[in-house]
Amino acid sequence: MWSRAAWFVLLSVAAGCAGRAPLAPSAPAAPTPVASASSAAAPSPAAERPVRERPEWDSYLAAERVSGTIAIYDTADGSLSCSNVALCKRPMIPASTFKIANSMIGLETGVVDDAESVLPWDGEVYPVAAWNQDLTLRAAIRVSCVPCYRAIARKVGAERMQDWLNRLDYGNHDMSGGVDKFWLSGGLRVTALQQIDFLRRFAEEKLPISKRTQEIVRDIITLDVGPSHALLGKTGFNSPPEFPEYTAWFVGFVELSARRVYFATLITGTEAGVDALPLRRRVTEALLRALQVLPADATRSSE
Repeated sequence: MWSRAAWFVLLSVAAGCAGRAPLAPSAPAAPTPVASASSAAAPSPAAERPVRERPEWDSYLAAERVSGTIAIYDTADGSLSCSNVALCKRPMIPASTFKIANSMIGLETGVVDDAESVLPWDGEVYPVAAWNQDLTLRAAIRVSCVPCYRAIARKVGAERMQDWLNRLDYGNHDMSGGVDKFWLSGGLRVTALQQIDFLRRFAEEKLPISKRTQEIVRDIITLDVGPSHALLGKTGFNSPPEFPEYTAWFVGFVELSARRVYFATLITGTEAGVDALPLRRRVTEALLRALQVLPADATRSSE
C-alpha cells in the first residue's frame, strides 16, 4: 500500500508531466544539501565562468505571472547570462530533469539495452494513466514515468549509482534519501548553472559515456527538429509541502548548425491560480525566439 505522502509525491511529479494541476504561490527556500563524501568534488567549469546578470529577462517570467530565473549559455560568443544570478547559483532538487542522467546510467550499466527496451509495468495503479502499462525507454521519458525510472535506479543499485554520479559530476553527488528517490525527495541538488554545464559536457561528448549511449540519449530527449534547428530538453517539477522548495524546471539546448545555445529555466513560485507547468517551456521558448535562437516558425510547446 502507498502512504499518503508517497501518493502526494507521485501526484506532484505526475502534475509535472501532465501539466494540468493548478499550483498555489510559494516562497522559494534555499535547501541545505546533505553532506556526503562525494559532494566535495572540484567546482565544475560553469561555477568558474563569469555570469552576466540580465534582469530584463524577468519580464518573460512576469508576463506569465511566475517568478524564477532563466540562464543561457551561447557558444556563439561564449556568454553565460542569467536573469537572477543568485538564484542561478542556488542548489535545487533536479526532479525529473535527472531522467537525462538516469537514462545514461541505465544504458551504461546494461540495465536498459536501448531506446526501445521495454520497462514492464509493475501492476501498481498510478495517478498518470500513461504509466499504467509497459513502456519503452523512449516512451517513459516522454511521459516522465516516475516508477519506470525508480525501477531503473533500483536495478542499477546504490554502489553503481553513486559511482556514476561521481563520474558524471552531477550536482552535489548526494544520494541520501534512497537509491530510487534521491533526485525526487532526497539529498541530490543541482544549480541552474550546473544544469547547463552538465548539458554542455553531454553535447560536446565530454562525459564518460559511450558513443552509443550518447546517441540514444540525444534521440530520446529531442523535442523538436526543424530545417535550421533542433531543440532537446527535459522538464521537472516538485513542490511543497512534502518537498522543501517549489521547483519547476525546463533544461536543454538548441542546436543551430555549429552553434549551441544551452538554457536552464527555473520557476520557484507563481501568482494565485497560475499553473506553472505549461509555462516552463513557453517562457523559455519566448525568450529564445526574442534572442533569435528559435525560429518564429518552430513548433510551439503544447505543454
